[in-house]
Amino acid sequence: MNNRQKLKFAFIFFFFSPLFLSAVSAETPPDYYSPENVRKFADFLYEQGDYLRAVGEYQRYLFYEPQESEAINYRIAICYRFGGKTDQAIQSFETLLRTYPDSEYISRIYYQIGATYFVMDQFDQSTRFLHEALPRITDTRQHAEAEQLIGLSYLKQKRWSEASEVFKTLQASAVMPIRERAVVYHDYAEKGARLSTRSPFLAGTLSTILPGAGRLYTGRLGDALTSLFTVGFTGWQAYDGFRRDGISSVKGWTLGTLCGIFYVGNIYGSVISARVYNRHVADEFLATLTVELPY
Repeated sequence: MNNRQKLKFAFIFFFFSPLFLSAVSAETPPDYYSPENVRKFADFLYEQGDYLRAVGEYQRYLFYEPQESEAINYRIAICYRFGGKTDQAIQSFETLLRTYPDSEYISRIYYQIGATYFVMDQFDQSTRFLHEALPRITDTRQHAEAEQLIGLSYLKQKRWSEASEVFKTLQASAVMPIRERAVVYHDYAEKGARLSTRSPFLAGTLSTILPGAGRLYTGRLGDALTSLFTVGFTGWQAYDGFRRDGISSVKGWTLGTLCGIFYVGNIYGSVISARVYNRHVADEFLATLTVELPY
């Protein structure tokens, strides 16, 4: 091989070898089961809102990288919460508290447990838990968010004055978003305390005086007329029986007993009607409340 041929061979080799290596490299499939790719896929599912599938991938990642247990188990608990597995979320958060009592996530964990109870509509449990946890929530923002959640739980329980006090205090919070929302929520608490309601005592008293009057007071005209007719008709028939046959009248005692039952039921029903009316008014009012829980 002369020098010219050698030069030509060298040129071809150096020119085409990178292309060849690139082609070989391109044909090599990525290792989807490497820890790095498993974590990327889990994060992708999490960002897409596919939380329960993300749990499986995070658990797979933990098998490869157990040293990241604290952070990954916290993310798994969050996935359970947002994936609707609230009981499993609480169990996971509580396990984190026991396993890592000095965790960097400790303030968030306490808040997330309270928030999970809240989304389960266990508002009283959320309030009690967060009240006990507040001294241990050292992060300023998380502490303010926990107090806000307590106030929201009071709102959901229609404990207007207690909610008002919480949000009044939070209007001086150092956390700007909390301070801004506290103004809105405080306004809701004040309006809730002024809702047009019906007195159960007055409803019962009205129906004691005139059967059906308490139902009419709560806006239930049909029930009011039914009560008036039922009590009035059985009472009149009982009177007719006693008038005809005297004190020994079977008709009189039978219909008189029924009249008494209907009369007492009319009073009790009016009290319940007032409570149902008040609950309906409060529920409709709270349906207009937009709750924004911090992430």
